[in-house]
Amino acid sequence: MPDQNENKTPMGSFSIKDIVNLSIVDMVMLQLLLKHPKPVVRHILYNEISQFLSKEKQKVAESTDFSDIPAGAEKFQKFLQTNKKFSSSSLYYSLDNLEKKGLVKFNYDKKNKVESVESTQYTEILINTILKHIIEFGLIEAEQSKFLPEIIKEVVEEKVLSDLKDKNFGTLLYIWFSNFINVKCINLFSTITKNLFILSNKEAFENISKLGLKNVQNTSLFNKTIRESDNFFDGVFIPYHFRNTNFKDVSKESILEEAFRIVKENGVVIIHSYTNVPDIDHAFLNIFTKWVKNIYTDIEFYSEEGFKDELLKAGAKEAEVFEYKGHLFGIGRK
Repeated sequence: MPDQNENKTPMGSFSIKDIVNLSIVDMVMLQLLLKHPKPVVRHILYNEISQFLSKEKQKVAESTDFSDIPAGAEKFQKFLQTNKKFSSSSLYYSLDNLEKKGLVKFNYDKKNKVESVESTQYTEILINTILKHIIEFGLIEAEQSKFLPEIIKEVVEEKVLSDLKDKNFGTLLYIWFSNFINVKCINLFSTITKNLFILSNKEAFENISKLGLKNVQNTSLFNKTIRESDNFFDGVFIPYHFRNTNFKDVSKESILEEAFRIVKENGVVIIHSYTNVPDIDHAFLNIFTKWVKNIYTDIEFYSEEGFKDELLKAGAKEAEVFEYKGHLFGIGRK
């Protein structure tokens, strides 16, 4: 059994660049190894992988609709019908590759031949790290790209723009802390303001500039101070769920204070996050929610009270906080 120090090995031990050359079969093999509490002979592992790959391919073939003949349908159907088996030599090559990385342990017999294989203390960490990246970049980014812009639009139109004469902002600042900018949100904000400013890192704004939006320009930080003068913007929007700002030595709390400095009197600062993931008294779901909390280390969850405190401490004269479609919004007025 692993000792206590081994159990404390962080999930973030691996990054994408460390696992870029691992194949899907490598991933499947590691997951199957984790299911075995004891070392397993390679032939059993080979049979398990072969059966898994065969069943998965059959599922794809049966669930894919080729009736409309979309682009690539004929080639993809032919590919699925090709009976290409997973060879034992591929298994041995994959195991050797994983053993060199410390992800698989070989057990030898008296003749120094591989008798069985087993996972190591790093196997589960690797699998969890991969799942972390898939969920964070896949689900969170997909959720933000697909649903978030429309949700933001509904909130801003009902809570803010409805009180404005022109039903849009004169100047709006969108502050972004992640490397991956939400293009759909940029497009949305460009339609509800005459002049949209973006505060992000250089690489993110270079991608934004390629969108060809005429009313969008960047701003910058200098000595932890946003470039624009006091009372400059009608509104500021901040995705506040990120734990860190991605700006060197600048906390998101100081960014929020800056937002209230540069927003006009009676202007609004809108922050967005996710509500706390609740503990559930359920044998399976409780494990899942705890696992989600461990995965989303870059995201900070809030309660309504905590969100309101953030706005008031930063300089809001009044703050309204509410949950809408699973999202947490805070509107602070200067």
